[in-house]
Amino acid sequence: MPATFQILPSHNLVYVQYSGLMLVEDSLRAFGAYAQHPDARPGQRHLIDLSRITDMERDFAKVMQLQAAKAEDLAHNGLETMMVYFANTPVSLKAAALAKNGWSASQGVIAIVQETEAAALSSLGLAFSNISAMLTAEERKRA
Repeated sequence: MPATFQILPSHNLVYVQYSGLMLVEDSLRAFGAYAQHPDARPGQRHLIDLSRITDMERDFAKVMQLQAAKAEDLAHNGLETMMVYFANTPVSLKAAALAKNGWSASQGVIAIVQETEAAALSSLGLAFSNISAMLTAEERKRA
């Protein structure tokens, strides 16, 4: 699946990973599944890993529709949501900029783009050098 997510409750974090062609339909499906997940909570921080995308859908009207749908759901909780986009390639940086610019502070979303894993994790207050180390630590906690 091109868009997957994991909820890491101990870090109050949702890790979202995209791969291949980034489609709005996949984003809607993943966000809908997240919203219905029993561990989903208002105010969870989001780390969106775009480092593995190869291209993105260019229907900007659909992209803005996706942002509006997400904003409506996130705005209902009344808490600020931090979105950190990890993007390290030209196409992922373009996708991250588009996503970031679709949010506003008035929607309760603070969105930033980071070009390294360490910077993305640090901006979330997580003391891991890379995403793999974070996910491994989470696996150990669950075992």
